[in-house]
Amino acid sequence: MNDTATAPWNDPPKRDKTLRRRRAEKQARRAEHWGRRLEAARQEGPDMIAAVTFDRLRSVLDKLPAAHRDRGYEAVVQALDHIRETHSQ
Repeated sequence: MNDTATAPWNDPPKRDKTLRRRRAEKQARRAEHWGRRLEAARQEGPDMIAAVTFDRLRSVLDKLPAAHRDRGYEAVVQALDHIRETHSQ
């Protein structure tokens, strides 16, 4: 019969890194980035910390699909209400 190699669709691509590992490394880089920004903001003061935190929240919410974004906003509002109730004097 035919002694040629198998069809390419039957032979999955060989990857140096698994997709799970790639995703984990991307999340680690993202966390490191925001950690550095937050640490620099701490040197500036509380207003800068709030600005960086808002930027991070906005970037996360913007990446969510529209169906999940509304629930994300609701969760943020609940978290803010909880913080206000817990730390009010």
